[in-house]
Amino acid sequence: MTSKTRSSTPSTSLETGNAMLAPMNYLADLPRKQLALMTQSASALFRGSEAMRKIQQQAAHRAALHQDEVRERLRTPCDLSELLMIQGELVRFNLQEAAQYWQQLTDAALKVQADVVSQVAEDAQAEPTLDSLQRAFQASLAAGTSSTAPH
Repeated sequence: MTSKTRSSTPSTSLETGNAMLAPMNYLADLPRKQLALMTQSASALFRGSEAMRKIQQQAAHRAALHQDEVRERLRTPCDLSELLMIQGELVRFNLQEAAQYWQQLTDAALKVQADVVSQVAEDAQAEPTLDSLQRAFQASLAAGTSSTAPH
């Protein structure tokens, strides 16, 4: 019978010790979690920067090709109506390209924002609340006072 009492006592003291250390373990792990969140956010921002740079490069490429086409058309003599038509086409192309460019940049920025917010939300759901931390501290204090009470 004494062997049963001895074998249950270490596990009880181990559980009490774990309950007392739970808030401290969380606080000790907090810097790692913060750094992980920062690197995830930075990674999302860098991916977004790459996407925006690709959009800029594609827009510049389309504009360069169109300007080359217009330059070739202007090498040959043309009358005033053709010149006005080319100018109108340039204005139309530039307005359409500008609208498409800004729409694509906005989409890329919103995607980056959604990625960062979703990562923060996932981490926030996994983190304990203030109430649960307070309960853990109270449990560790209660376990500490009960273990020091005379038997």
